[in-house]
Amino acid sequence: MKKYLALIGAMILVMALTSPALAAADWAKQFKATSVFQIWSVWLTQQDFKTNDADTEVTTKGISSRINFFLQWGDPKYVRGTIGFEADSTNWGESAWDNTGTTANPSGRMGTRNTDQVQLEIKRAYLEFTIPNTPIIVTPGIQGFAYGGRLLQSIDTPGLKVTANFAPHKIEAAWLRYNETSRTTYGVNDIYGLIYDLKQKEFNINAFGFYENDLSNATYQDHPYWIGVGGGFRPGNLALSGQFVYVGGKRDYVTATDYDYSGWAAELLGQVKIGPGLSVAAEGFYATGNDANDATKKKQYFRPAGSESHSNFGLGRTVFFFMNFSQLGNQHNKQSDFGGMYYGRLNGIYSPMPWMQLSGNYLYLGDTSKGDPANVATGGNINSPTGATQIVDKDFIGHEINLITTLRIYQNFTYNIGIGYFIPGDVYDVYDSSANKTKNAENAWAVNTGMQLSF
Repeated sequence: MKKYLALIGAMILVMALTSPALAAADWAKQFKATSVFQIWSVWLTQQDFKTNDADTEVTTKGISSRINFFLQWGDPKYVRGTIGFEADSTNWGESAWDNTGTTANPSGRMGTRNTDQVQLEIKRAYLEFTIPNTPIIVTPGIQGFAYGGRLLQSIDTPGLKVTANFAPHKIEAAWLRYNETSRTTYGVNDIYGLIYDLKQKEFNINAFGFYENDLSNATYQDHPYWIGVGGGFRPGNLALSGQFVYVGGKRDYVTATDYDYSGWAAELLGQVKIGPGLSVAAEGFYATGNDANDATKKKQYFRPAGSESHSNFGLGRTVFFFMNFSQLGNQHNKQSDFGGMYYGRLNGIYSPMPWMQLSGNYLYLGDTSKGDPANVATGGNINSPTGATQIVDKDFIGHEINLITTLRIYQNFTYNIGIGYFIPGDVYDVYDSSANKTKNAENAWAVNTGMQLSF
């Protein structure tokens, strides 16, 4: 703990020396604290669709929680520092710690009996300062990097941002340090990005490019890149938004066969406000999948390694299939990635009272990976979802029907209740070695909740 206190002290000292205007001000007025408390429950039945050998029903039940707490000091016009803490529980009732620990990673165990154990984690620690007499802000340190919405990057890692604000334009350069295995041989894994944003009342435009230079692996060098463009248009009661991201580049092996990256993902959403508290929406999403017949190319769309953008891929959309972290936590979902899949969605939102919102969704989900099952061992999967058959190439993942109810109990305190029913497609059926179906996947349902207090 001493090193963290020293870090806070050093941050404050640097800021005081850098900005005389702040040094003379009332320090107490420069402090700001923010926090988010979250508690989730999950009840999920038949998430394996009753296709196990014993034909038994698998049910997941549990409670998890998380708290984030950030301390900030300074003035955004000059310089400020932020340090953030996190403590979480992946499942209330985790095993207690002993002298050797229970796992390699000591995080996520706040819910153990006798809770006075080592649980507090450093989430962020960074400085942010404005170059005098310029619109340029420099942000070095351990911080959050979020780009490309739910399709690309969301991660806490060391790095640097340089942001130029020329309202309504913003240009940002980013450097993310993923890994450094050796200072003398430059065994690094770095990501470099350039982002442009234009925001207007009726429309916005976003474009970006990212390049990964991974030299940290002894067996290969990785050089993927992502190029994306998106935006929104809001004429009257209609709101349109969309995004397209292409991933290219190459992985160079020392001894094995190299392969190229060539994939893309796209999304398009249209929403119409019919009246006070009532709207309807339609959405389409598509991400390329693997071609098991070509081992020289990786065609399935993927995000930068370690990205947590999938955590809210299902935000407002799913209760069962994709992760919907902000509303319902991360312990309920069937699928943790979205590469190699597509869906069509219909949505209706109704607020019968100011403190209640009802959001109903229907999703048709399909698979985009293709190929000969005989080539799966060398060319990747032919059906993308986790647990899907690789014996025969199928396209239908399933239907999800759900209702997400949001109760705003107080201004900053909300309670979400998600009820979902999933009808699995033929990618989850069981087949023998001759591609004959031996068992049908059975339907699943879920009741998940999440409460959140932010201040």
